[in-house]
Amino acid sequence: MVEVIWTKLATGQLERAVKYIQEEQGTFYANLVLNKILDRVIGLETHPKIGQVEPLLKHKKSKYRYLVVWSYKIIYRVGTGKVVISRVFHTSKKPSKIF
Repeated sequence: MVEVIWTKLATGQLERAVKYIQEEQGTFYANLVLNKILDRVIGLETHPKIGQVEPLLKHKKSKYRYLVVWSYKIIYRVGTGKVVISRVFHTSKKPSKIF
């Protein structure tokens, strides 16, 4: 089992996404998206390499992986005994803005 760590940037991105959904579609849908993302991330504790390798970040020193929850891409890297959530990225944005 590994520890899941969220970067400040990823936390902020998730918070902004949930706030936007809440304003546009209501609290029910905002909570639905939040809980689904958190459930997928919790699964990384026992299966850290379940996500696919992120091809847009192959040039980086670390190997980044991703999970998709509806329109959100959760980008993370696996370290020794930990998983670091780096970004929560809406797939409608330009892929070049991931990093």
